[in-house]
Amino acid sequence: MKKLILLVAILITGICVNAQSTYPTLDVKGESKIFQEPDIVEISVNVSTKANEYEACLDKNFSAIDRLKKSLKLAKIESLKIFDVGQRINEEKTYSSGKQIPDGYRANYSIKLKLEAKPKTIHSCLEVLKSSDVELNFNANYGLSPELIKATEAKLIAMAVSDAKTKAKILSESAEVQLKSIQNINYGTVKTIYGPKQHMAEMRVSKAGYSGSQSFTNPDPIVLTDHVEITYMLSE
Repeated sequence: MKKLILLVAILITGICVNAQSTYPTLDVKGESKIFQEPDIVEISVNVSTKANEYEACLDKNFSAIDRLKKSLKLAKIESLKIFDVGQRINEEKTYSSGKQIPDGYRANYSIKLKLEAKPKTIHSCLEVLKSSDVELNFNANYGLSPELIKATEAKLIAMAVSDAKTKAKILSESAEVQLKSIQNINYGTVKTIYGPKQHMAEMRVSKAGYSGSQSFTNPDPIVLTDHVEITYMLSE
Protein backbone atom coordinates (compact mmCIF):
# COMPACT_ATOMS: atom_id res chain seq x y z
CA MET A 1 0.00 0.00 0.00
CA LYS A 2 2.85 2.37 0.92
CA LYS A 3 4.57 1.57 -2.38
CA LEU A 4 1.35 2.37 -4.27
CA ILE A 5 0.97 5.74 -2.49
CA LEU A 6 4.61 6.59 -3.21
CA LEU A 7 4.17 5.68 -6.89
CA VAL A 8 1.06 7.85 -7.17
CA ALA A 9 2.89 10.77 -5.52
CA ILE A 10 5.78 10.44 -7.97
CA LEU A 11 3.39 10.36 -10.92
CA ILE A 12 1.54 13.46 -9.69
CA THR A 13 4.83 15.31 -9.20
CA GLY A 14 5.93 14.33 -12.69
CA ILE A 15 2.66 15.56 -14.16
CA CYS A 16 3.04 18.92 -12.36
CA VAL A 17 6.60 19.35 -13.59
CA ASN A 18 5.63 18.45 -17.14
CA ALA A 19 2.66 20.79 -17.02
CA GLN A 20 4.88 23.61 -15.78
CA SER A 21 7.49 22.99 -18.45
CA THR A 22 4.87 23.21 -21.19
CA TYR A 23 4.23 26.90 -20.52
CA PRO A 24 5.35 29.08 -23.43
CA THR A 25 8.23 31.39 -22.60
CA LEU A 26 9.43 34.81 -23.66
CA ASP A 27 13.13 35.68 -23.83
CA VAL A 28 14.02 39.36 -23.62
CA LYS A 29 17.36 41.13 -23.60
CA GLY A 30 17.67 44.26 -21.50
CA GLU A 31 20.41 46.70 -22.43
CA SER A 32 21.93 49.75 -20.75
CA LYS A 33 24.42 52.47 -21.62
CA ILE A 34 25.99 55.23 -19.55
CA PHE A 35 28.26 58.05 -20.69
CA GLN A 36 30.42 58.50 -17.60
CA GLU A 37 32.81 61.38 -17.08
CA PRO A 38 36.24 60.06 -15.95
CA ASP A 39 37.28 60.99 -12.43
CA ILE A 40 40.96 60.00 -12.52
CA VAL A 41 43.88 60.53 -14.88
CA GLU A 42 47.27 58.84 -15.05
CA ILE A 43 50.03 60.68 -16.91
CA SER A 44 53.02 58.57 -17.94
CA VAL A 45 56.13 60.72 -18.33
CA ASN A 46 59.42 59.71 -19.94
CA VAL A 47 62.54 61.85 -19.43
CA SER A 48 65.30 61.28 -21.98
CA THR A 49 68.94 62.37 -21.84
CA LYS A 50 72.02 61.70 -23.95
CA ALA A 51 75.77 61.83 -23.23
CA ASN A 52 78.95 60.42 -24.68
CA GLU A 53 79.93 58.47 -21.56
CA TYR A 54 77.82 55.90 -19.69
CA GLU A 55 78.21 57.37 -16.20
CA ALA A 56 77.71 60.91 -17.47
CA CYS A 57 74.50 59.83 -19.19
CA LEU A 58 73.16 58.29 -15.98
CA ASP A 59 74.05 61.35 -13.91
CA LYS A 60 72.45 63.66 -16.47
CA ASN A 61 69.28 61.56 -16.49
CA PHE A 62 69.01 61.46 -12.68
CA SER A 63 69.57 65.21 -12.53
CA ALA A 64 66.82 65.85 -15.11
CA ILE A 65 64.24 63.67 -13.35
CA ASP A 66 65.09 65.24 -9.98
CA ARG A 67 64.51 68.74 -11.41
CA LEU A 68 61.18 67.67 -12.87
CA LYS A 69 60.00 66.09 -9.62
CA LYS A 70 61.03 69.19 -7.69
CA SER A 71 59.04 71.42 -10.07
CA LEU A 72 55.96 69.21 -9.71
CA LYS A 73 56.16 69.24 -5.91
CA LEU A 74 56.72 73.01 -5.76
CA ALA A 75 53.58 73.51 -7.87
CA LYS A 76 51.53 71.93 -5.03
CA ILE A 77 49.10 70.31 -7.46
CA GLU A 78 45.96 69.02 -5.76
CA SER A 79 45.74 65.21 -5.37
CA LEU A 80 48.99 64.64 -7.31
CA LYS A 81 50.94 61.46 -6.54
CA ILE A 82 54.27 60.61 -8.20
CA PHE A 83 55.41 57.03 -8.78
CA ASP A 84 58.75 55.83 -10.17
CA VAL A 85 58.39 53.30 -12.99
CA GLY A 86 62.01 52.62 -13.92
CA GLN A 87 65.10 53.61 -15.86
CA ARG A 88 66.89 52.14 -18.85
CA ILE A 89 70.03 53.13 -20.74
CA ASN A 90 71.11 52.06 -24.22
CA GLU A 91 74.17 52.63 -26.34
CA GLU A 92 73.39 54.57 -29.50
CA LYS A 93 75.07 54.03 -32.84
CA THR A 94 75.17 55.77 -36.18
CA TYR A 95 75.88 54.29 -39.60
CA SER A 96 78.64 55.46 -41.89
CA SER A 97 79.79 53.66 -45.03
CA GLY A 98 77.81 50.61 -43.97
CA LYS A 99 79.47 50.45 -40.56
CA GLN A 100 78.09 51.02 -37.06
CA ILE A 101 79.84 53.78 -35.16
CA PRO A 102 79.29 54.29 -31.39
CA ASP A 103 77.42 57.53 -30.73
CA GLY A 104 77.19 57.79 -26.96
CA TYR A 105 74.40 56.66 -24.65
CA ARG A 106 70.75 57.55 -24.10
CA ALA A 107 68.98 57.10 -20.78
CA ASN A 108 65.21 57.12 -20.26
CA TYR A 109 63.57 57.50 -16.86
CA SER A 110 59.81 56.89 -16.54
CA ILE A 111 57.47 58.15 -13.85
CA LYS A 112 53.70 58.02 -13.47
CA LEU A 113 51.57 60.90 -12.21
CA LYS A 114 48.18 60.11 -10.71
CA LEU A 115 45.62 62.82 -10.00
CA GLU A 116 41.93 63.64 -10.08
CA ALA A 117 40.51 64.39 -13.52
CA LYS A 118 39.61 68.00 -12.76
CA PRO A 119 40.34 70.52 -15.55
CA LYS A 120 42.13 72.95 -13.24
CA THR A 121 44.24 70.19 -11.68
CA ILE A 122 45.21 68.69 -15.04
CA HIS A 123 46.00 72.14 -16.45
CA SER A 124 48.35 72.89 -13.54
CA CYS A 125 50.20 69.62 -14.11
CA LEU A 126 50.50 70.24 -17.85
CA GLU A 127 51.90 73.72 -17.28
CA VAL A 128 54.74 72.23 -15.23
CA LEU A 129 55.49 69.60 -17.86
CA LYS A 130 55.41 72.03 -20.77
CA SER A 131 57.57 74.64 -19.04
CA SER A 132 60.14 72.10 -17.85
CA ASP A 133 63.73 72.45 -19.08
CA VAL A 134 64.13 68.67 -19.53
CA GLU A 135 63.52 66.61 -22.66
CA LEU A 136 60.34 64.61 -22.12
CA ASN A 137 57.19 63.17 -23.64
CA PHE A 138 54.04 61.95 -21.96
CA ASN A 139 50.65 60.34 -22.51
CA ALA A 140 47.49 60.47 -20.44
CA ASN A 141 45.06 57.70 -19.53
CA TYR A 142 41.67 58.84 -18.29
CA GLY A 143 39.61 56.39 -16.30
CA LEU A 144 37.22 55.61 -13.49
CA SER A 145 38.16 55.03 -9.88
CA PRO A 146 37.18 51.66 -8.33
CA GLU A 147 34.47 53.39 -6.31
CA LEU A 148 32.94 55.02 -9.39
CA ILE A 149 33.18 51.77 -11.38
CA LYS A 150 31.25 49.90 -8.69
CA ALA A 151 28.55 52.57 -8.50
CA THR A 152 28.26 52.76 -12.29
CA GLU A 153 28.02 48.98 -12.70
CA ALA A 154 25.13 48.90 -10.21
CA LYS A 155 23.31 51.56 -12.26
CA LEU A 156 23.97 49.66 -15.50
CA ILE A 157 22.50 46.44 -14.12
CA ALA A 158 19.41 48.20 -12.77
CA MET A 159 18.88 49.97 -16.10
CA ALA A 160 19.31 46.72 -18.06
CA VAL A 161 16.76 44.89 -15.89
CA SER A 162 14.31 47.79 -16.22
CA ASP A 163 14.77 47.75 -20.00
CA ALA A 164 14.08 44.00 -20.11
CA LYS A 165 10.91 44.37 -18.03
CA THR A 166 9.64 47.18 -20.26
CA LYS A 167 10.26 45.16 -23.42
CA ALA A 168 8.58 42.09 -21.91
CA LYS A 169 5.50 44.11 -21.00
CA ILE A 170 5.19 45.65 -24.47
CA LEU A 171 5.68 42.30 -26.20
CA SER A 172 3.20 40.43 -24.00
CA GLU A 173 0.53 43.10 -24.41
CA SER A 174 1.03 43.20 -28.17
CA ALA A 175 0.79 39.40 -28.38
CA GLU A 176 -2.20 39.37 -25.99
CA VAL A 177 -0.59 37.03 -23.49
CA GLN A 178 0.16 37.45 -19.81
CA LEU A 179 3.49 37.35 -18.03
CA LYS A 180 3.48 34.78 -15.22
CA SER A 181 6.85 34.71 -13.52
CA ILE A 182 10.55 34.86 -14.27
CA GLN A 183 11.94 31.46 -15.19
CA ASN A 184 15.58 32.43 -15.63
CA ILE A 185 17.96 35.39 -15.47
CA ASN A 186 21.16 35.18 -17.50
CA TYR A 187 23.88 37.73 -16.74
CA GLY A 188 27.59 37.99 -17.37
CA THR A 189 28.01 35.12 -19.84
CA VAL A 190 28.79 37.26 -22.87
CA LYS A 191 31.46 39.96 -22.91
CA THR A 192 30.57 43.14 -24.75
CA ILE A 193 33.06 45.34 -26.58
CA TYR A 194 32.34 48.29 -24.32
CA GLY A 195 31.61 46.62 -21.00
CA PRO A 196 31.90 47.96 -17.45
CA LYS A 197 35.49 46.72 -17.18
CA GLN A 198 36.70 48.76 -20.15
CA HIS A 199 37.14 52.16 -18.60
CA MET A 200 40.29 53.82 -19.95
CA ALA A 201 40.76 56.37 -22.72
CA GLU A 202 44.28 57.24 -23.87
CA MET A 203 45.68 60.39 -25.42
CA ARG A 204 49.32 60.72 -26.42
CA VAL A 205 50.91 64.12 -25.98
CA SER A 206 54.24 65.91 -26.06
CA LYS A 207 55.57 69.29 -25.07
CA ALA A 208 54.61 70.55 -28.52
CA GLY A 209 50.93 69.69 -28.11
CA TYR A 210 48.67 66.66 -28.34
CA SER A 211 46.98 64.39 -30.84
CA GLY A 212 43.29 63.58 -30.84
CA SER A 213 40.10 65.58 -31.19
CA GLN A 214 39.14 65.76 -27.53
CA SER A 215 40.31 68.45 -25.13
CA PHE A 216 43.17 67.34 -22.91
CA THR A 217 41.73 68.99 -19.80
CA ASN A 218 38.13 68.09 -20.70
CA PRO A 219 38.22 64.45 -21.92
CA ASP A 220 35.27 62.80 -23.60
CA PRO A 221 32.94 60.66 -21.48
CA ILE A 222 33.74 56.96 -21.26
CA VAL A 223 31.01 54.74 -22.72
CA LEU A 224 29.95 51.84 -20.48
CA THR A 225 27.38 49.25 -21.53
CA ASP A 226 25.86 46.13 -20.04
CA HIS A 227 23.02 43.68 -20.71
CA VAL A 228 20.92 41.02 -19.02
CA GLU A 229 18.73 38.25 -20.50
CA ILE A 230 15.48 37.34 -18.73
CA THR A 231 13.13 34.45 -19.54
CA TYR A 232 9.45 34.85 -18.59
CA MET A 233 6.79 32.16 -18.46
CA LEU A 234 3.57 33.09 -20.27
CA SER A 235 -0.10 32.25 -20.04
CA GLU A 236 -2.85 33.05 -22.51
